[in-house]
Amino acid sequence: MRSEPPDDRDMLREKIIGLGETSLHKSYYPELQSRLEELERFRALLDQTHDAIFLIRMETGKLADANASAGMYLGYSKEELLAIPFASLFSPQQKARLSEFIPESSDRPSESRRACITSLLSREGTEIPMEITVRSVTFGGEQYIVAIARDITDRIRTESELKIKESALESSTNGILIADLTGTVMYANRSFASMFGYGEGGAITGRNLEGFFADPTVGEKITGHLLDNRTIVEETIGLRDNGSPFHIQVSGSVVQDNTRQPLCIMLIVMDITERILAEQMRRETYAQIEKNIEQFAVLGDHIRNPLQVIVGYAEMIDDPLVAKILDQSCRIDGIVTELDRGWVESANVRQFLRKHGDGAEPPLQAVVRISTRDED
Repeated sequence: MRSEPPDDRDMLREKIIGLGETSLHKSYYPELQSRLEELERFRALLDQTHDAIFLIRMETGKLADANASAGMYLGYSKEELLAIPFASLFSPQQKARLSEFIPESSDRPSESRRACITSLLSREGTEIPMEITVRSVTFGGEQYIVAIARDITDRIRTESELKIKESALESSTNGILIADLTGTVMYANRSFASMFGYGEGGAITGRNLEGFFADPTVGEKITGHLLDNRTIVEETIGLRDNGSPFHIQVSGSVVQDNTRQPLCIMLIVMDITERILAEQMRRETYAQIEKNIEQFAVLGDHIRNPLQVIVGYAEMIDDPLVAKILDQSCRIDGIVTELDRGWVESANVRQFLRKHGDGAEPPLQAVVRISTRDED
């Protein structure tokens, strides 16, 4: 056997017993200490994340490790959590879903990912909705499943609220339209589509507001007014898909974010054609009533004038029938007097209706009128 030179033997001896600059203690152990500190920092990061992280042995289904958030969500200490099978964290109804995302090792390629929405069971028996992403990994020749579970309770609540609001928009009898700040339609409910003669709300998306008014400039004026004043109530003429005009009332507002910056425009549209026609008919009816009342007043004078002549001539005649003529004349005068009283009552009723009733003039409203023609 060839012997090593004396200098080589001394260097080897120094490495083994920890002497010299190349000592194993001075080179290997500091690096090991650095790796351990790095692992501790990594575990601290995992414990600070809001997601629950589980490391599951694929062969047994037991937990090999879990971060602090997993125990916090489920109400277990880490020691308690590692002592129970992962399957026990599911309710009996949910256990059947385990095979959907944690199958046998032969069914899943290494490093593959899969996600599903299910519920984990807390220590108190409360089901916590979770979105779980799983991934198969291999450590030291043994296969594991890494499961990252995110609590989606708030997301489910928000989605439920959004569905309720969307359902409310869709079921509204008023037409509801949402457009961006340039007037391009982003959403229209069924009532709006039906009101304007479109098959579905989707057929309206992408169109500009100006296409829904008989005067195309009205859409631009409404958009500009909303951006300046935030709200509007307008009565104008709408235009259906087939080109037919109809009376509408448009109530609009600007939707803002938390910093009060405008996001979009929302319009609520009502078909007021029947109301406009009813108001027109009512105006015509009351105009006719006033005309009839005036005719009643003139009619009384037209009857009394010849009646006075008849009475005058009768008093000049010496005849037994004069008494009957005068008696009938008095009756006619009484009837005319009743007509006069009816005229006065009709005039009073007319004035009352003008002030309080169906014939009242419409009260002043905070309505922004947008003319359909250029003003002087």
